[in-house]
Formats: sequence, C-alpha cells, structure tokens
Amino acid sequence: MTVDAQLFDRFAADYDRFVGLHPGQNCGWVSGLGVRGERAIDVGCGSGYAVARLADDFRYVLGVDLSEPLIDIARAKRARPNTEYRVADLFEVDDDGFDLVYSHTMMHHVPNYRAGLEQLKSLVRPGGTVALVDNVCDLYPTPPRIVYQVGAIKGFPAEVRRIGLRDAWFGLRFWFSRPWLDHLASDVYLSRRQFREVHDLVFPGAEYDDLGFALGMRWTDQRAG
Repeated sequence: MTVDAQLFDRFAADYDRFVGLHPGQNCGWVSGLGVRGERAIDVGCGSGYAVARLADDFRYVLGVDLSEPLIDIARAKRARPNTEYRVADLFEVDDDGFDLVYSHTMMHHVPNYRAGLEQLKSLVRPGGTVALVDNVCDLYPTPPRIVYQVGAIKGFPAEVRRIGLRDAWFGLRFWFSRPWLDHLASDVYLSRRQFREVHDLVFPGAEYDDLGFALGMRWTDQRAG
C-alpha cells in the first residue's frame, strides 16, 4: 500500500479534534450492526475513536494505522485495558481470527482496491463479520476543493447551533486548511455502482447501507467455525 502517511502526520492533532466534533460518525454505523465477540480489528483506525467504542463489545480490539502521530494520540487518549494500537500497513497485518474486521473511509487510499478487500477478508474468522465504510462519489472520482469549501460554509450556521461558535469556527478553518485540502485532493472515490461491483466480487451476498457521503458494506463469513 503506497498511501502517503505523512499527509495525516502533518495535521494529526487538528484531525483528532475535528473528528471529535462529530461524535459517533466513525463508529455509529458499525456499532448499530450489533456485532459482539472476542476479537475485533479497526484497519485505518486514526486516533482511535472507533477502537475505544468497540472495546465495550469485544474482549480485545486492535487498531492499525500508517500514521505514527495518530497512533501516538490514540495510545495517549483512547487506550483501554483490552486495546492495542499498532503502526502498520494494511498488508503487513498477519493476525487473523477476528470476529469483526472493520475499516472506515480508508480503502480509497489503497491503490489496489480489490487486493485491499481480499486482505481484509483474510483477517476474519469463520462466522465473523467484515464491515467497512468508504467514501463514494457519482459525479467525479476526486471532488474539487470548492465542493468541500462551499459545503462547509453552508453548514456553518447549523454547526454553530450544534457545537457552539468556537468549535464551529475551528471546524470551518479546518475545512479550509491547506494540509487537509491537499489530502482531499489525493482522494480517489468509487461511484456507488463501482463500490457494489468490486465488493460483490470479494464478498458475495454482501449487504449495503447508503450513508450519504459513503456506502457501508457488511458481510458474514459463512464457513463453519
């Protein structure tokens, strides 16, 4: 995987604060699936918000991310007795036997999308669940920066009402920050049709949820345990 981890390294602290302004966004969907068990993994865990949430439902949760600064934040702020954080590439993870394999808005960074899905599938135990969310866009693979900026401006009044002026102003400035916009300019999204097609190849019988900015995919391994 050739993702430039330094893109996140350059704004890790601000990104952690930004994600914190949207509680549940990176773990609400997967929590709602009701998956429980012994072991879970969050691939592309960022600063650990979903790992900390999943720790309530699993005996052990592993969080993996390429960005060392984000993992450092996760270890400092969201460590639990039953969690582990690891700096690693998706294809370096050789653990398996997870009851839940989860990934949130990470897959569009992987140059070989299908190979990434196959790798995630290799981590799940028989009877376990793979659940992932990834951004999609039907108009263009890489939305122009102005799309994000206009959206942030239009949503600013609602954000002020939701979280107050100080945090809303931080969020607006984050949307306009050069490092974040540079990162967004490197994103390449699948369309909804392409998303379903490639996931159906790797996860036959998968189910999908349209989350607006993204699609959620869930699949249970039907092999006997």
